[in-house]
Amino acid sequence: MSATVAVVNATLASMRPAGDGLGEGFPEATAWHLLDDRLVTDADAAGGMTPALMRRMLTLVDYAVRGGADAVLLSCSMYGPAAALARRLHDVPVTGSDEAMFAEVGRRRPGTVLLLGSLDSAAADSARRLRAVADGVEVRAASAPGAAAAAAAQDWPALTDALARAAGPALGTADLVLLGQYSISPVRAELGDRLGVPVLSPPLAAATALREVLT
Repeated sequence: MSATVAVVNATLASMRPAGDGLGEGFPEATAWHLLDDRLVTDADAAGGMTPALMRRMLTLVDYAVRGGADAVLLSCSMYGPAAALARRLHDVPVTGSDEAMFAEVGRRRPGTVLLLGSLDSAAADSARRLRAVADGVEVRAASAPGAAAAAAAQDWPALTDALARAAGPALGTADLVLLGQYSISPVRAELGDRLGVPVLSPPLAAATALREVLT
């Protein structure tokens, strides 16, 4: 079936990975991108998500639903709590950026997971939320210096190198590697080949989960 998936983006860098994830995991879907490129910077300035920012995100979700979206995907992990609240307000599926990826970790039940991010704060936040839902799984987090700049420049070989270097110390014990942000997910396949360990990315997991729900 064809479906319109509204993607609410908090940064321009997430738009292409979200679209690519839908193209791979839900090719029947049409991506409709909504962008408020101050959602992240305003949250950083406020020290985290505030009630006003939550309302702003919920307004965007409401706009998408009223505009005919069959599902809504929030591509910024920081706004994951807004997805849970939006599901209580709307009848269409609404998912946070990494909910489906975390659910896949629960299904696979690996012994140890390595979660990679472009910044210490991003990796730590994702790891904290994963630990809350993945009982019995050891979660390690690592940031990749240079990854953010490489992703912004769409320099995929440099991004792969940065992530591979960050993952190196944990390769002997990690059963599964997770990419914590949409912006670093375009090199999922290349990184998996380099590391020899399964690598999951949030855009593909979210797209696959939405396809299962809608079809």
